[in-house]
Amino acid sequence: MSGDMGGVLQFLLYVGQAKRTFRTGWVLRGVEKVESVADHMYRMAVMSLLLPNISEESKTRCMKLALVHDLAESVVGDLTEFDGVQKNEKHRREGEAMLYLTSLLPADVGREIFSLFNEYSEQKTNEANLVKDLDIFDMLLQAFEYEKLQCNDGFLEDFFQSSASKVKTDIVQKWLEQLMKCRSLGGQFQLPADSNLNTMLKHVLYDEQGTFLHKLPSNELREKSDRFISSLNKDESSTSVINTNDLLTNLVKGFQH
Repeated sequence: MSGDMGGVLQFLLYVGQAKRTFRTGWVLRGVEKVESVADHMYRMAVMSLLLPNISEESKTRCMKLALVHDLAESVVGDLTEFDGVQKNEKHRREGEAMLYLTSLLPADVGREIFSLFNEYSEQKTNEANLVKDLDIFDMLLQAFEYEKLQCNDGFLEDFFQSSASKVKTDIVQKWLEQLMKCRSLGGQFQLPADSNLNTMLKHVLYDEQGTFLHKLPSNELREKSDRFISSLNKDESSTSVINTNDLLTNLVKGFQH
């Protein structure tokens, strides 16, 4: 393996660590099934594609900014005030982390990613301002989801109180207004059904009542998986197998009526 390829692989392993780095604020508030830093950045990147009335070039830049803005947290973690780290020290640590991460890459790619990180940090471009607002909006959208998922409306109200007013761009303000209206009305929007229930995971990760077994030890999960697969092998016509194609067809028909 060449030196460049070895560095790319090491970089990608850190990107993988972002999938295992939890968002600290949710953990501290007792949220279940907490999102990762990578979860957060991914939806922000999708949001970037949905931004109306901006050029394709700006959309692409926003997407790139979203995908790298918290990447340093794969090294330093999601630092908060509870870690006793001041903002300037947090920025220093994250800057050093990004210098290391980008040094693993070919020079041109590394320079681009480090430049994007600095652009977001400095907040001097329209795209950086937009992505900062997307960062806040995704957090509030996630808070809304957690309130619904845990059947505890309003328990993350302090996130809305402290952050909603920080959104400055017209585009994201309109999205936020819709979210706040939805949150105040309660039942206007329902969360999508858990798509894991369309697969064999229904029989592994959930109990008979459909409750997610988020604390089940990994060895018990493996045993449940083995038992379920074994039962399928014994009876290939098992009625417990879900026909996802039929499920999706019926779902589409439901939208059409």
